[in-house]
Amino acid sequence: MSKCGKCDSDISFMSVLNTPNPFKLKCGSCKAPIALSLVSAGLVAAILLAVISAILWYFYGSEGYWVKVVLPTVLAAEGLYFAAIRLGLVKVKPEQAV
Repeated sequence: MSKCGKCDSDISFMSVLNTPNPFKLKCGSCKAPIALSLVSAGLVAAILLAVISAILWYFYGSEGYWVKVVLPTVLAAEGLYFAAIRLGLVKVKPEQAV
């Protein structure tokens, strides 16, 4: 389930891209907070962080490092995290009644 618990709209890539914290997303339509399972989100984020760190360490010091290595790597990681949410690897918790 990769939908907002409040308005039932799909989670957008921009919701993932605009958040500074990968564990706290906001719906692109209604701006309601989307609760993610911390276990599944943490596991996916840890794997992505390990891969990103290895890539950045390997290419450190190369010409155009920030534009040719860092920027594409970070954007690819954002895309992979979004794909993990859409595929259900990162679980979205249903909205809880207040």
